[in-house]
Amino acid sequence: MDKIKLLFQNAEQETQKGNFNNAIKIYEEIIQLAEDDEKDERTVHIACWGAGDIYLNNKQLDKAEYYFKKAIKLAPEEHSYHYLLGCTYTYMNKIDKAIYHLEKAVELDDSVDIYWNQLGWVVGYNRDCNKGIEYLKKSLSINPQNTHSLKDICMLYMNKQRFNEALVCIEEAEKYSQDDIEVNRLKQDIELFKKEFERLSKK
Repeated sequence: MDKIKLLFQNAEQETQKGNFNNAIKIYEEIIQLAEDDEKDERTVHIACWGAGDIYLNNKQLDKAEYYFKKAIKLAPEEHSYHYLLGCTYTYMNKIDKAIYHLEKAVELDDSVDIYWNQLGWVVGYNRDCNKGIEYLKKSLSINPQNTHSLKDICMLYMNKQRFNEALVCIEEAEKYSQDDIEVNRLKQDIELFKKEFERLSKK
Protein backbone atom coordinates (compact mmCIF):
# COMPACT_ATOMS: atom_id res chain seq x y z
CA MET A 1 0.00 0.00 0.00
CA ASP A 2 1.48 3.38 -0.96
CA LYS A 3 2.02 6.12 1.58
CA ILE A 4 -0.91 8.35 0.58
CA LYS A 5 -3.45 5.49 0.72
CA LEU A 6 -2.17 4.58 4.18
CA LEU A 7 -2.42 8.22 5.29
CA PHE A 8 -6.05 8.40 4.10
CA GLN A 9 -6.84 5.29 6.13
CA ASN A 10 -5.15 6.79 9.18
CA ALA A 11 -7.05 10.07 8.77
CA GLU A 12 -10.36 8.22 8.59
CA GLN A 13 -9.52 6.17 11.69
CA GLU A 14 -8.55 9.28 13.66
CA THR A 15 -11.79 10.98 12.58
CA GLN A 16 -13.87 8.00 13.71
CA LYS A 17 -12.10 8.08 17.08
CA GLY A 18 -12.86 11.80 17.44
CA ASN A 19 -9.19 12.76 17.21
CA PHE A 20 -9.95 15.61 14.84
CA ASN A 21 -6.70 17.54 15.23
CA ASN A 22 -4.72 14.42 14.36
CA ALA A 23 -6.93 13.79 11.35
CA ILE A 24 -6.47 17.37 10.11
CA LYS A 25 -2.69 17.06 10.39
CA ILE A 26 -2.80 13.89 8.33
CA TYR A 27 -4.96 15.52 5.64
CA GLU A 28 -2.55 18.46 5.53
CA GLU A 29 0.34 16.03 5.11
CA ILE A 30 -1.50 14.33 2.24
CA ILE A 31 -2.13 17.69 0.56
CA GLN A 32 1.53 18.65 0.92
CA LEU A 33 2.74 15.34 -0.52
CA ALA A 34 0.32 15.46 -3.45
CA GLU A 35 1.09 19.09 -4.29
CA ASP A 36 4.87 18.82 -3.94
CA ASP A 37 5.65 15.35 -5.21
CA GLU A 38 2.94 13.99 -7.48
CA LYS A 39 0.94 17.06 -8.53
CA ASP A 40 -2.12 14.84 -8.02
CA GLU A 41 -5.12 17.20 -8.04
CA ARG A 42 -7.60 14.43 -7.26
CA THR A 43 -5.75 13.49 -4.08
CA VAL A 44 -5.59 17.15 -3.06
CA HIS A 45 -9.30 17.88 -3.47
CA ILE A 46 -10.32 14.67 -1.67
CA ALA A 47 -8.04 15.56 1.24
CA CYS A 48 -9.43 19.11 1.24
CA TRP A 49 -12.93 17.62 1.43
CA GLY A 50 -11.89 15.50 4.42
CA ALA A 51 -10.41 18.45 6.28
CA GLY A 52 -13.29 20.76 5.38
CA ASP A 53 -15.86 18.26 6.56
CA ILE A 54 -14.19 18.00 9.98
CA TYR A 55 -14.05 21.77 10.31
CA LEU A 56 -17.70 22.12 9.26
CA ASN A 57 -18.87 19.51 11.76
CA ASN A 58 -16.94 21.33 14.48
CA LYS A 59 -18.30 24.73 13.39
CA GLN A 60 -14.86 26.10 12.49
CA LEU A 61 -16.43 27.76 9.52
CA ASP A 62 -13.63 29.95 8.16
CA LYS A 63 -11.39 26.91 7.88
CA ALA A 64 -14.19 24.80 6.38
CA GLU A 65 -14.76 27.53 3.78
CA TYR A 66 -11.04 27.59 2.92
CA TYR A 67 -10.82 23.86 2.26
CA PHE A 68 -14.11 23.53 0.38
CA LYS A 69 -13.23 26.46 -1.86
CA LYS A 70 -9.87 24.86 -2.58
CA ALA A 71 -11.58 21.55 -3.35
CA ILE A 72 -14.05 23.26 -5.72
CA LYS A 73 -11.24 25.08 -7.52
CA LEU A 74 -9.70 21.71 -8.35
CA ALA A 75 -12.99 19.84 -8.96
CA PRO A 76 -15.71 22.37 -9.90
CA GLU A 77 -18.10 19.65 -11.12
CA GLU A 78 -18.15 17.78 -7.80
CA HIS A 79 -21.68 18.50 -6.55
CA SER A 80 -21.07 17.41 -2.95
CA TYR A 81 -18.39 20.07 -2.50
CA HIS A 82 -20.82 22.79 -3.55
CA TYR A 83 -23.42 21.39 -1.16
CA LEU A 84 -20.99 21.40 1.77
CA LEU A 85 -19.78 24.92 0.98
CA GLY A 86 -23.43 25.99 0.74
CA CYS A 87 -24.04 24.54 4.21
CA THR A 88 -20.95 26.35 5.50
CA TYR A 89 -22.21 29.68 4.14
CA THR A 90 -25.63 28.98 5.65
CA TYR A 91 -24.05 28.74 9.10
CA MET A 92 -22.01 31.87 8.36
CA ASN A 93 -25.25 33.68 7.40
CA LYS A 94 -23.82 34.46 3.96
CA ILE A 95 -27.13 33.66 2.33
CA ASP A 96 -26.48 34.73 -1.26
CA LYS A 97 -23.31 32.62 -1.37
CA ALA A 98 -25.13 29.71 0.30
CA ILE A 99 -27.92 29.80 -2.31
CA TYR A 100 -25.41 30.05 -5.17
CA HIS A 101 -23.56 26.89 -4.17
CA LEU A 102 -26.69 24.94 -3.21
CA GLU A 103 -28.22 25.80 -6.58
CA LYS A 104 -24.98 24.64 -8.20
CA ALA A 105 -25.19 21.35 -6.29
CA VAL A 106 -28.72 20.60 -7.56
CA GLU A 107 -27.75 21.74 -11.05
CA LEU A 108 -24.93 19.18 -11.08
CA ASP A 109 -27.03 16.41 -9.50
CA ASP A 110 -30.74 16.91 -8.98
CA SER A 111 -31.32 13.41 -7.57
CA VAL A 112 -30.09 14.05 -4.02
CA ASP A 113 -32.88 14.88 -1.55
CA ILE A 114 -30.66 16.57 1.03
CA TYR A 115 -29.47 19.10 -1.56
CA TRP A 116 -33.05 20.17 -2.28
CA ASN A 117 -33.80 20.10 1.46
CA GLN A 118 -31.02 22.54 2.32
CA LEU A 119 -31.77 24.78 -0.65
CA GLY A 120 -35.48 24.81 0.18
CA TRP A 121 -34.91 25.77 3.78
CA VAL A 122 -32.37 28.52 3.03
CA VAL A 123 -34.45 30.04 0.21
CA GLY A 124 -37.77 29.64 2.03
CA TYR A 125 -36.62 31.09 5.32
CA ASN A 126 -34.49 33.92 3.92
CA ARG A 127 -35.80 34.85 0.48
CA ASP A 128 -39.00 33.33 -0.93
CA CYS A 129 -41.26 31.12 1.18
CA ASN A 130 -43.21 29.73 -1.79
CA LYS A 131 -40.04 28.88 -3.69
CA GLY A 132 -38.67 27.20 -0.59
CA ILE A 133 -41.81 25.05 -0.34
CA GLU A 134 -41.39 24.10 -4.00
CA TYR A 135 -37.79 22.95 -3.38
CA LEU A 136 -38.78 20.99 -0.27
CA LYS A 137 -41.52 19.24 -2.24
CA LYS A 138 -38.80 18.22 -4.70
CA SER A 139 -36.79 16.79 -1.82
CA LEU A 140 -39.81 14.82 -0.64
CA SER A 141 -40.56 13.54 -4.14
CA ILE A 142 -37.10 11.94 -4.08
CA ASN A 143 -37.32 10.71 -0.49
CA PRO A 144 -40.79 10.87 1.12
CA GLN A 145 -39.30 9.70 4.43
CA ASN A 146 -36.93 12.65 4.80
CA THR A 147 -38.15 13.92 8.16
CA HIS A 148 -35.91 16.99 7.96
CA SER A 149 -37.73 18.06 4.79
CA LEU A 150 -41.09 17.29 6.37
CA LYS A 151 -40.28 19.41 9.43
CA ASP A 152 -38.87 22.25 7.35
CA ILE A 153 -41.85 22.40 5.01
CA CYS A 154 -44.14 22.45 8.06
CA MET A 155 -42.37 25.56 9.33
CA LEU A 156 -42.77 27.30 5.98
CA TYR A 157 -46.43 26.32 5.73
CA MET A 158 -46.95 27.79 9.19
CA ASN A 159 -45.31 31.04 8.07
CA LYS A 160 -47.89 31.17 5.27
CA GLN A 161 -50.70 30.25 7.73
CA ARG A 162 -51.34 27.07 5.74
CA PHE A 163 -51.99 25.07 8.87
CA ASN A 164 -53.87 22.15 7.32
CA GLU A 165 -50.98 21.41 4.95
CA ALA A 166 -48.52 21.77 7.81
CA LEU A 167 -50.53 19.30 9.87
CA VAL A 168 -50.56 16.74 7.04
CA CYS A 169 -46.77 16.95 6.74
CA ILE A 170 -46.06 16.71 10.46
CA GLU A 171 -48.36 13.69 10.76
CA GLU A 172 -46.38 12.13 7.92
CA ALA A 173 -43.15 12.86 9.82
CA GLU A 174 -44.62 11.12 12.87
CA LYS A 175 -44.81 7.86 10.92
CA TYR A 176 -41.04 7.81 10.51
CA SER A 177 -39.90 9.33 13.82
CA GLN A 178 -42.45 8.66 16.52
CA ASP A 179 -39.98 9.39 19.33
CA ASP A 180 -38.72 12.66 17.83
CA ILE A 181 -39.34 15.37 20.45
CA GLU A 182 -39.17 18.13 17.83
CA VAL A 183 -41.83 16.46 15.68
CA ASN A 184 -44.14 16.12 18.68
CA ARG A 185 -43.58 19.75 19.65
CA LEU A 186 -44.17 20.97 16.11
CA LYS A 187 -47.45 19.07 15.91
CA GLN A 188 -48.63 20.67 19.16
CA ASP A 189 -47.63 24.12 17.90
CA ILE A 190 -49.42 23.64 14.58
CA GLU A 191 -52.62 22.47 16.28
CA LEU A 192 -52.47 25.40 18.69
CA PHE A 193 -51.87 28.03 16.00
CA LYS A 194 -54.52 26.48 13.75
CA LYS A 195 -57.08 26.60 16.54
CA GLU A 196 -56.18 30.19 17.45
CA PHE A 197 -56.23 31.31 13.80
CA GLU A 198 -59.68 29.80 13.31
CA ARG A 199 -60.93 31.45 16.50
CA LEU A 200 -59.70 34.88 15.42
CA SER A 201 -61.09 34.42 11.91
CA LYS A 202 -64.60 34.01 13.31
CA LYS A 203 -64.56 37.41 15.02
